[in-house]
Amino acid sequence: MRLAFHVGFGVLGSIALTASVMAQPSGKSGIYSCIDAAGHRITADRPIPQCADREQRVLSPSGVERGRLGPALTEAEMAQRLEQRRNEQLQLQRLQEQRRRDAVLLARYPERSLHDAARRDAVLQMEEMQALARKRLQELDKEKQQLDQELQFYQQDSSKTPARLKSALQDVEKAQQEQRALLAAQADEVQRIHKRFDADLQRLLPLWKSQQPSVSAADSSS
Repeated sequence: MRLAFHVGFGVLGSIALTASVMAQPSGKSGIYSCIDAAGHRITADRPIPQCADREQRVLSPSGVERGRLGPALTEAEMAQRLEQRRNEQLQLQRLQEQRRRDAVLLARYPERSLHDAARRDAVLQMEEMQALARKRLQELDKEKQQLDQELQFYQQDSSKTPARLKSALQDVEKAQQEQRALLAAQADEVQRIHKRFDADLQRLLPLWKSQQPSVSAADSSS
C-alpha cells in the first residue's frame, strides 16, 4: 500500500511538471494562435482560454513556430493518465524485481546438474525425516500392542483397570496420531519441494539457453 502511494505521488508530480512545462514554452515571449470552436482564429501573447480544449501553435515574434501547446486535460483525463503512468511504473518495478530474482536464481544454479542435485538433496533430507517418523510409529505400535495385551486381563471388569495403564494407553494413542500427522505433513512438504524446483526450472531453462551463445563465443575466441 505504501509502495502504491509513493508511485502515485511521483507520477502525479511528473504530470504536474509536464503540464507546467507545456504551459510555459521556451523563450521570454511568444505568440499563441488557434482556431476556436466557432472557427475564428485567435492570436494572443499568452495561452488562449477559448482554445483550452484544442491545440495551440506557439510562435516567435518573427512568426516562426516554436512548438505546440496541447489541449488542457480534464479531471477524468488527468486521472486516467495518472493511472496509466502508475501502472506503467508498477509494471516496470515488477519487471526489475523479476530480473533481480532471475539473476539470484541463475547465480545459485548456473547449470542444470546443480539444480538437479539441490532437488535430490532437499527430497533426501525429507525422506530421512520420514524414515525416522515411520520408525518411531512402529515403536509406538509395538508399545500399544503390549498395552493391549495387558489390558486383556481386565476385560471381565474394566473398573479394575489400573490408572497407570489407562494413562499409558492414552499417551501412546496420542503419540501415534502425532506421528501420523507428521508423516502426512512431510509428504506434503516433499510435494512442495518438487513444485518449487519445477517452478525454478521453468525460469532457469530460458536463462540457461540465453547464456549458451555467449559461452560458445567465449570458447571459440579462446
